[in-house]
Amino acid sequence: QTPPSPRPNQSLSVSAKSAPLSASAKMEENSPESNMAKAEELKKEGNAFYKNKEYQKALSKYTKIFLYVRHLNISDDLKQMVGDHAPSTGTVEVKDAKEMQVKANQNSAMCCLRLEDFKKCEWFCNRALEVDPSAKKAKMIRGRARLQLNNLDGAESDLKEALKHFPTNKDVKAGLQDLKRRYKKVQNEQRKLYSGWLTKKAASKASSSQTNAEADIPSSSK
Repeated sequence: QTPPSPRPNQSLSVSAKSAPLSASAKMEENSPESNMAKAEELKKEGNAFYKNKEYQKALSKYTKIFLYVRHLNISDDLKQMVGDHAPSTGTVEVKDAKEMQVKANQNSAMCCLRLEDFKKCEWFCNRALEVDPSAKKAKMIRGRARLQLNNLDGAESDLKEALKHFPTNKDVKAGLQDLKRRYKKVQNEQRKLYSGWLTKKAASKASSSQTNAEADIPSSSK
């Protein structure tokens, strides 16, 4: 007994599922516009995890964004230099690709700040500032990370700059207050160290004077 033939609709359905993507469909899937859309989707997913305080999962989403936008940040000068060898950016504006890179780095930095990985937080901020040296949020986040790394001068520079742009930000104000306490602690420690050094120097001088005085006393004759 022969098995029943598949229904026409069933056959078409299986065929449609197993059919490979055409070359044009693959190109469209990897187009600059498609890559930017994927980056935007990853950012939204990361934001959702961040709001739920799932910082490690959020970080995973944010860092994947670089896979889709890094090659889209190509200056017009470079395009002219390499000509047809430059990767296509399609209709994607360079400024939009840069903005996405900056946001992805800043958001990644915030996740690292929450996870208390301050060194990596600073690294992401530096990456954001390489793309856009005027990235205000990156400086603010970096200032907070540098404070925890005890880089007081670096923290002071970043936080004071951040205060100009975010005058009502509670984290910036709290960071500057913490910075004052840390500076005061360092100054007190330096005073104690200097005071101890002076005390030792004075004691050494007194001891030396006593030794010299004793050397001038004539020995008694028998």
